[in-house]
Amino acid sequence: MPFFTPKRTFLLLLIGFSLYLFWGNASPLIDQDEAAYAGFARNMAESKDYLKMEFPYSEPHRKPPLQFWITSAFFEMFGTNEFVLRIFPALCILGTSLLTYHLAHIMFNSRTALYAFSILSFSLYFPLNGKIALVDSSLVFFGMIGFVCLYHLIQSGKWIYVFIFWSSVSLGLLIKGPPILIFLCGTCFVLLFFSKVRPLIWKLHPWFGLPLAILPIFYWGYESWQRDDGALIRWMIDWYILRRATNPVFGQSGPPGTYLVLFFITLFPWTRVYLSFLKEMFWRFISHLNAKEMKDTIFSSFRNGILLPLSPRSFLMVGLIFSWVFYEFISSKLPSYPLSAYPILSILLAEHLSKKHNQIYLYRIYLGTAILMFCVIGFVIVPKFSDMRKETKILAETIQKELLPNETLYSFGGLGIPSFAFYLERKVEEISIDQILTVKGKILLTDSDRLMLDALGIKTEAITDPISLYAYDRNKKLTLRLVKTNP
Repeated sequence: MPFFTPKRTFLLLLIGFSLYLFWGNASPLIDQDEAAYAGFARNMAESKDYLKMEFPYSEPHRKPPLQFWITSAFFEMFGTNEFVLRIFPALCILGTSLLTYHLAHIMFNSRTALYAFSILSFSLYFPLNGKIALVDSSLVFFGMIGFVCLYHLIQSGKWIYVFIFWSSVSLGLLIKGPPILIFLCGTCFVLLFFSKVRPLIWKLHPWFGLPLAILPIFYWGYESWQRDDGALIRWMIDWYILRRATNPVFGQSGPPGTYLVLFFITLFPWTRVYLSFLKEMFWRFISHLNAKEMKDTIFSSFRNGILLPLSPRSFLMVGLIFSWVFYEFISSKLPSYPLSAYPILSILLAEHLSKKHNQIYLYRIYLGTAILMFCVIGFVIVPKFSDMRKETKILAETIQKELLPNETLYSFGGLGIPSFAFYLERKVEEISIDQILTVKGKILLTDSDRLMLDALGIKTEAITDPISLYAYDRNKKLTLRLVKTNP
């Protein structure tokens, strides 16, 4: 009996993956989202006001509050630092990988489960979500809990899975709002076309379960509305629902098929398995492309339901519709949108790989390449990127020396560096050009904005020499000065 059985290999990889997720997580904050989320959570922990969602340079990054509540609780228990900030996202990505292994194991076998875990956990993009404190890691975790429970419900019909399913929907709504409904409720809708599982899907009692699931976010929304007369809720509806469905945000857009191509890169080094899987799906579709048969199937599906049993592969393919395909047809294209598709796609690729005659040989090559890639990322790229991010800490230390302990720093010009505000540990107030003549204090702005003010006759006195800061999130260099206006 060989030593490296699928289960032993899985345990070794699990240990290595866990170390990778938590190693190096004390590095400086990443602008924009991560630093903004850290600021929201720290303010909540310090003020004990869990409805207040304010932090300098961070207005576009406001979200439903659950991740900020969890992070603020971690800050209160373990202290406020970068490592603590990233504990929960790392645990969520680890949990998602374990759920993927579990689902592949009960659907197929231990070897396919090992392949699925490896493809998901040792690929280019997905593991990085556990090393950055974004809400997407939590969303994919709660989404995967619901998806796994849905499969268990179909297999066993037990009521416990109904409860866990709606709990995952409720938590997902408090993390990021509608995406959890799109994924899980959309999947349930498609499954209703399978006549043999339809009674089990109705067992979810959506007319009762869905209102209960949305009750927590509605209660938070009501309290928030009372606080600011609905300003935050109206902004979220416009920014996260209406605008993203019709227009690109942050200038990131693309045609249908964008994510199809993106997976080619993000699934590296398993790209060849992905392409082979797409090829098989394409020829399978072509072989069934008979107009009369398709027409008959469509009409009979609406009338009687799909009479074929729901196979594990069919269940997974249904899950891809609203975790991937749906997002191909909206205007905004952010890499994190189809994150819930990665666990499902990993199981499908693992099942495809397991059918190849030289599967073990291919698996070892791809896994070896992935481990080498992780070493390069962990020991070369991450330290270099961390050095780039230290500039905001250096800027904060420089400015801090020029401020009194309780002095407010005024910021002009939409600098967009929430990590600087986090490290400054002073109150930062963003001001407009109308306010710049009336404020009494020190102002941080760019050299170009200072020249613009001079041209308008608004004279400023420099307090510091020019300070250069590379804004890597925008690929540009900012030259900043601390000034005060002349009386």
